[in-house]
Amino acid sequence: MVAVAVIAHVRLRHPDNGNPLFWAAPESVGVVIQAEGSDDVADGSDEAALRGAIATWNGVSDTTVRLVEDNDPAQQERTDWEQFGINLMLFDEDNSSGYFPQGSSAVAITPVWFYSDGRIAGADVLFNGGSYTFSTDGGGFDIQDVATHELGHLLGLDHTGFVGGTMYPYVDPSVILHRSLARDEEHALRAIYSAGSTASISGSVERASDGTPLAGAQVAVRDAAGRTVSANLTDTAGAFLLGGLDGGTYELYADPLDAPVSAANLGASWTIQTDFESTVHGHVTLAPGASVDVGVVIVGDDVAIDLGRNTDRYPLRCVSGQTSDHSVRGAGLVPGSTLSCSDPSLSLVGVTWYSNRVTFGVQVPAQAAPGHLDLVVAGAGGDIDILTGCLEITPPDPAVLFVSPNQGDNGGGFPLTITGSGFRSGARVVLGGIVYEDGVPSGCSVVADTTIELTALPGVGGLSDVVVIDPSGVEGRLENGFEFFDVPSVQSVFPLAGQAEGGTQLVLVGEHFKRRGLAVRIGGIDQGPVEWVSREKLFVTTAGGTPSGPLTIEVQTDDGVGTIVGAFRYAHAADPSVSGVAPGVASAGGGETITIVGADLDDIQAVVFAANLETGLGGFPAPSITVLGPNELSVTTPVAIAGVASVLVQSATGQSGILEAGFSFSEFVPEGGGGCHTVLVDGARPGGSGQGACWLALVLLAVQRTQRLARRRIAIPIE
Repeated sequence: MVAVAVIAHVRLRHPDNGNPLFWAAPESVGVVIQAEGSDDVADGSDEAALRGAIATWNGVSDTTVRLVEDNDPAQQERTDWEQFGINLMLFDEDNSSGYFPQGSSAVAITPVWFYSDGRIAGADVLFNGGSYTFSTDGGGFDIQDVATHELGHLLGLDHTGFVGGTMYPYVDPSVILHRSLARDEEHALRAIYSAGSTASISGSVERASDGTPLAGAQVAVRDAAGRTVSANLTDTAGAFLLGGLDGGTYELYADPLDAPVSAANLGASWTIQTDFESTVHGHVTLAPGASVDVGVVIVGDDVAIDLGRNTDRYPLRCVSGQTSDHSVRGAGLVPGSTLSCSDPSLSLVGVTWYSNRVTFGVQVPAQAAPGHLDLVVAGAGGDIDILTGCLEITPPDPAVLFVSPNQGDNGGGFPLTITGSGFRSGARVVLGGIVYEDGVPSGCSVVADTTIELTALPGVGGLSDVVVIDPSGVEGRLENGFEFFDVPSVQSVFPLAGQAEGGTQLVLVGEHFKRRGLAVRIGGIDQGPVEWVSREKLFVTTAGGTPSGPLTIEVQTDDGVGTIVGAFRYAHAADPSVSGVAPGVASAGGGETITIVGADLDDIQAVVFAANLETGLGGFPAPSITVLGPNELSVTTPVAIAGVASVLVQSATGQSGILEAGFSFSEFVPEGGGGCHTVLVDGARPGGSGQGACWLALVLLAVQRTQRLARRRIAIPIE
């Protein structure tokens, strides 16, 4: 038997030796949001929701752990979540993972790989997109709500009996409060990945009848305001530890983990005993950073009364300043029983008993502090049961009334003011697929409870909801409240100069070249004709102008104007042109002399083979050029790649002429000896036992590494 230290919070553990799981380098836990996203979300808000979940965990103070998103497009395109070295957040739309067979009740799953000492080697978040609908606006399971839960597993947390917490193992499409963390999860991170001194409470739980220890008993504490702040389970010796706490006075109690969360919801290596009564031990006072051992918590025998079922929708939201109606299932809930909550300033009204269910209203005072509260049921004979953290006090939903301005360039960079009500410090704004966090660089600022200010970052073109998310997870939304214009941007122009009389064909490369309202201007003068090729490319024939420059080019559409400054000039000389090359074939080894014929070639400074015909860049420059006359050049061919090549001539002014596919380079076969050289081509692999052995050795090393890792799949349904 392996002795394991008492651990703070309910954590994932090694199934064989009980070691808790953890990241050895918590300051940079990489995650990648897979580029395809959810099939159910078309506006890109799924990515913003996933980033919101990342930001929620990163918002916990006094801890060393941080989730770091990898924005490398090559990594975002990957789907091989099972490989080491990448931690993907991915929507599995067709059960390619094999975790979501038809009829699966798992909404999401987080496979975790780890070593025998508990170090996590990798973890991925997979959403069951084939069986369930996901959304960011109430049309299915809330992406941020589910993602926040799953990231808790990725960080090493197991499910919890704190039923209002993010790590509660069930979810409903109507619930979004798991977007925010309970203080229980915050204290868990501070205990596991501590960045400073925190307080803790320890002790043990024993039966009153015979003094034997109770394994798997839930021990929880409430603060002086009655808010439940931490919960954990006892080990097989009945010992417990609640860590990561602030200084203060707490009330401690023990409760059986029988419903709505039970042993079936936990990972391996837990022993859970539930045949005892919920018992309030008493108060504990902690100095900041202190550790207090409360000794033995004595509990009585099991009772028939029981509160809470997994068919209830937890947490039960109670809005400050309002009355809300609720129903909780259970057993032994008969007339003559009493119901109370851990904050006596709240009133429970209209309590009605139905044996297996109790209904009631909760009146919350205005300005009541947010947080989670317990419900306590007591039978006529004094037997009690506690439902841990089942009520959550939240403020009213924020309201987004209008945005000024309500439209802007998708390139961002402009100030924006959101006006409404109920805005609190720590709020987040989601706009155009971007998450803006209060008080964070490039985020937003909650100026007042009616005003939020931000500077817009580049966003997705089109109409966008403006969403303000309260720290509790509730939100206010102004549908289609802002429009990002797809303002065109011009990235390159070729050629860089043209004849003053006009007629030069330009290639403009950029983004968001729409047909509607399309116009091109050079130096403020309309050009034409303009041929629309794609949203990324235009052909423009210049109208001509006075030799001068450099001039600014403008591309205008109905969405705005994109410019490239100093990109073009007019020249006195005529544009050069190429009509032929003789001979038309030369060796790719270079060094041969060819003749280029055309017109206006007397000022040519460069000849390039196989250049990019949209930008004039790249290709193989000729090492030497001799001007034989205004219509003829003698050129020495460069070392090149075999194949058909264009011929580009360019004058000192930047004017260019092109002969497309006007020349060919043949294969170069060197004479004499040389070293061994192998070129790998896509789909081909060189032979030879040495190469095969290296490949096999790599595979063997990978398999051996896998065999050294214990594998853990968190496959608890979230229903």
